Amino acid sequence: MWKVGLLVVAVLHSLQICESIDHCLEGNHLILPNTGKRGTLCKRTADVSICDRYIDIGRDKWYKVLGHDDTVPRKMAEGSAKMFHCGTDYPIYLPNGSHPTTSGTVVTRNACMLAGSNICKEQYPVQIMHCGTFFLYNLSRPNSCDIAYCFGDNMECSKPDPCEEANRLILHVSGDRSTRCRDKSLRHCDSKLQQNWYRPMMGSADVKMATSCVERDSCGTESPIWLNGLEPSLADKTVDMKACVNFGRTSMCSCDEEIDIQVRNCSSYLVYNLNATSKCPQRYCFGNSGNCDVAATAKEYPVWQIVLILLAAIAVLAVILCVFTYILIKKISPSKVQSINSTKENDVCTNVQMVLKPKY
Repeated sequence: MWKVGLLVVAVLHSLQICESIDHCLEGNHLILPNTGKRGTLCKRTADVSICDRYIDIGRDKWYKVLGHDDTVPRKMAEGSAKMFHCGTDYPIYLPNGSHPTTSGTVVTRNACMLAGSNICKEQYPVQIMHCGTFFLYNLSRPNSCDIAYCFGDNMECSKPDPCEEANRLILHVSGDRSTRCRDKSLRHCDSKLQQNWYRPMMGSADVKMATSCVERDSCGTESPIWLNGLEPSLADKTVDMKACVNFGRTSMCSCDEEIDIQVRNCSSYLVYNLNATSKCPQRYCFGNSGNCDVAATAKEYPVWQIVLILLAAIAVLAVILCVFTYILIKKISPSKVQSINSTKENDVCTNVQMVLKPKY
């Protein structure tokens, strides 16, 4: 009997812990997938239809709805939706005025599924938590696939997700781009960098942008660029950040100019939305290991210097060929030379006799 009592106490204690969790805090809620396609103006594509039939559900499964290029979390659509929108066939939305207006409150509402002319063919209970500046949702599973919740009134489809390989470029990081490379003679510049999302990699390993001040004449350039702040630690989160350019005006380590960039956490690596630098020599710093004497730091020679190098190489080859020919001739025996000369003399005499011989 006492064992049963201990079990009841343990269950009650765990329930109290669950109740004490603040789901509004980062890390205590989930991110709903496919957020970028859930806007009411986003038509489903021919090959993809969002299915919420298999989302995680339960009393502690609260979802924040934040797309990779959203600046603020989304609200569930209210009032209306259209067939084949919200990235699915049959969208689910809330009646007007369903969201609570007081921070810290939780309400339960019935969300409607649109099916043709029937604006509420099926209903699904949804809990909504007001977290001050955003809302969390405890959702129900639809009865079948091709049914999904709408988030974002009058929102178009988001831009492609840079965590997907087709939507980003690889930034091949050489050793001279790292913070360990300090060489005043190097003046590399990112002024020709194409504006895009980049996954920085040194060989096969992912590397990160420097997050602390980098001294002047580092990273293979005069004015290195470093990230002012810590990158996002939560998966599937994109943040707007500032990158600092160090001109060395006030000290060896300073933030003399700021550049707007975006950083996205792709679970096991980071991607960066970078722009070309406006001045030279300026360069983004990536990685904290590597040397300056790598292939990427090789000097570029003018054309006339390359031509001179080729001519010199040809001259050297010609000298070697002459020496080889001389040595080969010297190795021929004197008897062979005399035999060759004798043969040539006989041929000459024969030819003379044939010329002088009278013709009848």
